[in-house]
Amino acid sequence: MGRLTWLDTVDSTQDALLRLLNGPAGPSGAGGTTPAPAHGDVLATADQRAGRGRHGRVWEAPPGSSLALSVLLRPAGPSGPLAPAHWSWISLVAASAVAGLLADRGAPTHVKWPNDVLAEDGRKLCGVLATVAPGGGVVVGTGVNLAFPGGPPAPTATALADWVPAAAVPAPRALAEELRAAVVTAADAFAAALDGVADPVGGTHPAVAPVAARLSTPGRSVRAELPDGTALEGEAVGLGPGGVLRVRTGGEGREILETEISAGDVVHLRGDVRRGR
Repeated sequence: MGRLTWLDTVDSTQDALLRLLNGPAGPSGAGGTTPAPAHGDVLATADQRAGRGRHGRVWEAPPGSSLALSVLLRPAGPSGPLAPAHWSWISLVAASAVAGLLADRGAPTHVKWPNDVLAEDGRKLCGVLATVAPGGGVVVGTGVNLAFPGGPPAPTATALADWVPAAAVPAPRALAEELRAAVVTAADAFAAALDGVADPVGGTHPAVAPVAARLSTPGRSVRAELPDGTALEGEAVGLGPGGVLRVRTGGEGREILETEISAGDVVHLRGDVRRGR
């Protein structure tokens, strides 16, 4: 299952884990005294000073208000490691596992493509960021908002304490252990379901059923803002190979087209992000 290393403070758990992978005890393990991180190993803290988001965004939170956690995932099935063609699914697999755990704790959650765990009113409870790891696999970073005693840093943010009694908000380190188990278990199940499958799979494959159960984006009107400044507006109709989002445009006398966009293609995905209980 891996080991958890708790840090009193750190710039970024994800950057720290990547440094360990790139260091003297990195993928080859040569010359180092500290074992290289292995599948399921986690760095976690309640005081992250320079967290990272998608497209170079900075993620900041007051000390103690959020749990930051990064985990190395190199899942394998009976026949061998998960094929690289499926790595792009890992952030959604992890996000759905986090959403399920928080829902079990009483916070109504859903997953917004490509990487956010939202409360039912559309405010962000947790973000997920995946980076390809040196030596193979994926480093997945998560940031779970626990409580904002002084108020949320943005109107689009919420915390676990907004949805459950204060006494039910877990201690950060205890929650880190729960999240590690949930994410690693989900990744292992994903790899087992795709054992021996080398080609990319789409959103209807049984291996991604847990993602489909939590994902709220399909069926909604969305506006995908792209890096070149343009935007694509239409209806999200599902996920294609590798977890790309399929957006249908046109109708009412216009040609109906279906476009696939990857997480790396989108700066922001706008649309109705609320979901009822």
